[in-house]
Amino acid sequence: MSARLATGSDANEVVRLVSALLVELGGKALEPTRAATVYGELIARPELGFVALAESDGPACAVCTVSFVHALRSAGRYAIVQEMYVTPELRSSGVGREVLALALAHARVSGCPFVELGTPQQGARQIAFYRRSGFVSIGERLRCAL
Repeated sequence: MSARLATGSDANEVVRLVSALLVELGGKALEPTRAATVYGELIARPELGFVALAESDGPACAVCTVSFVHALRSAGRYAIVQEMYVTPELRSSGVGREVLALALAHARVSGCPFVELGTPQQGARQIAFYRRSGFVSIGERLRCAL
């Protein structure tokens, strides 16, 4: 297994993995052309964030997308994990821990004092995974559709 920062040529793999995440959570897969355009913007503008990707003897098997945001409470930039997904057959293999560790390290060297994320409503397994990586609960994440 190896984790690395994704490049422009990884668009199809990243879109495939994030689509699988969304479908698993009960949503719809991404529209590939639109998602690839957004991915291209993210890769071309590193001030927006980055994507960590893991491979294990074949196609990519894990992804972690991270956005940078600015806030007064962080005295500037901090990071948010937007999407994190490991293919079902490789869960509990260490690949998720590896891709997340790379994402946290890259956020740190990018000047972020902390990283935040949200988990699914019924995410006990995910919460336990993130806690093992040093995350602590800071409250519930809410959304308002516009």
